[in-house]
Formats: sequence, structure tokens, C-alpha cells
Amino acid sequence: MTAYGYLAPHYDALMRGMDYGAYAETLLSLAGNPLRVLDLACGTGRLAEELCGRGCDVVAVDSSPEMLSVAQGRDCGALFLQQDMTELDLYGTVEAAFCTLDALNYLPSPQKLKRAFSRVRLFLEPGGAFIFDMLTPEALAARDGAVYMSDAEDAYCVWRCAWKAPYCRQEVTLFARQGGGLWKRYDETHTERAYAPGFVTEALREAGFAETRRRGMETAGPPREDDERIVFVAV
Repeated sequence: MTAYGYLAPHYDALMRGMDYGAYAETLLSLAGNPLRVLDLACGTGRLAEELCGRGCDVVAVDSSPEMLSVAQGRDCGALFLQQDMTELDLYGTVEAAFCTLDALNYLPSPQKLKRAFSRVRLFLEPGGAFIFDMLTPEALAARDGAVYMSDAEDAYCVWRCAWKAPYCRQEVTLFARQGGGLWKRYDETHTERAYAPGFVTEALREAGFAETRRRGMETAGPPREDDERIVFVAV
């Protein structure tokens, strides 16, 4: 099963600690309060829902049909499209584009990352902002041998991580409650690639972005050495 296939119906419950409302407020503020926005790798549509609730006209794109099936059930007004981010093809332009929760780390090669940047740039209006976060190489390398667990009322999930530069492979085991008190096991694999921040900035420049700045995930200032995620703001 592809990444986020079996996880999709349980993803929101397992990620219940994520404050999508606060993240939406931060993204909109950084982008200058745009009205037409792209939510790239939108997952189950939680961020898109928050953006719509703040008056945005949202196009939300994801490659996973299972995640989009959950997103479609929100009926929040967003236009949900199934597309690979390297083949992004919108009906018009947007004023800002967002890509959150290290979705870009899932692109397996520098060529695909550059291709995704170019496709976003093609549909972004002049002066528009492309804002995304990525896990640092140090953060992915530190996961080698780590085991993470999360649970919800009807699901229990275990992530086992292994690092072999530049990839972090994550074997995911999900136990989901079935009818009659039974539980069923599902397995899927997630692989994320490390990209040096300097390379990301240069790739954005090659794609046509005139200005890029970096900030920490938790603070408005520059990234700290111990930050696991870096937020990129490209204009």
C-alpha cells in the first residue's frame, strides 16, 4: 500500500494535537492575507477547511485518493484535485501557495523537487508567496532507530525509522478497530529525503523565485541550530 493509504481514515484522529487553525493564521499572515490560495499536498483537508473558514478561495491538491476521499467529506468549499505535485496543473493562478507538514520531503530526488517548485511558480501570481516547511537533514538522520507511537479510540500506530543517507525510511504498522471488537493490522512504508537548506534556496531561485527567507517553525526569527523544521518563504 502506498503512503497514507491505510492511514487516511485514521489520520485526523492520530494527529488530533495539530492546531491547524493557528497554522492557517500564521501562513496567511506571512503571505500578506491572500484570497486565492493553493494547499499543496492537502491530505485530509484540515488546513484547507481552516483557510476556507477565513474567507479564502482554496484549491487543494494531493496525490493520495484515500486522503482526498476524507477531504471531500468536509464540504468546506475547497476545490479538491488529485494530482502529483510535480505535475501540478491548475485552472488559473493563485495569490499564495502553502505546503505543510514536510510533504516536500517525500519527493525522492532533487529533480522532482525542482520540478515541483517550477510547477508552483507557473501558477503563482507575480509577488505571490510560496510557503512550506521541511524537516532538516539533521532531524531525519536523528530518527535512525527511533520508534514512535500514536493512538486514537479506534486506531493504534507504530512508526519504525531507519536512516540511510539521504533517506529516512519509516515502516508504519497500523492496528484499526473492526466490528465485533476485533482489530486488523495494516502495513505501509513512508520514505522521506533530506535536502540541505542551501540547496532548497538555490532550487527556488532556479525555479524563478526572486526572494527566499527562512524562519524557525516555532519562532518568527531565523532558524536555530536545533530546529527540526525550517519554514521557507519564497516570493
